[in-house]
Amino acid sequence: MLKKKTMPSDTGHIDTLIGSHASFNGELQFEGSVRIDGLFEGNIKSSQEGTLIISESAEVKGEIDVPNLLLHGVVRGNIRASKSIQIGPKGRLNGDLEYTVLSLAEGASVNGRCNRIEDKERIKQAAKVEQRASEAEKSSHQPA
Repeated sequence: MLKKKTMPSDTGHIDTLIGSHASFNGELQFEGSVRIDGLFEGNIKSSQEGTLIISESAEVKGEIDVPNLLLHGVVRGNIRASKSIQIGPKGRLNGDLEYTVLSLAEGASVNGRCNRIEDKERIKQAAKVEQRASEAEKSSHQPA
């Protein structure tokens, strides 16, 4: 038996669907996978392994803070994708983007600032190296 996938992604199933004829106004917090096909106005937040899928027919107006995002529609607001974001050929973002891993298809559009979320461990290591270099420089300039 063949299993039909809902979107080209690694998510095997959708936990919640906001249909193409639906309009939603409010706040959404979720775990698992959510797919939006209609209009959503408000902020969206997920923690841990949450995945948000915004289909080609969808429009979201608000702030988004999720680990994983597949954007094939339109977002008017800022996005924070702490793990990954994939923007499809018809995906449009009018707002700022914070991401760890970014994938843009040909034709995708981002109208705003893009900032990569740095790995905290790598930042700590770089700070230690900088501190050691500074200490070594100070000790080489001190009279014996």
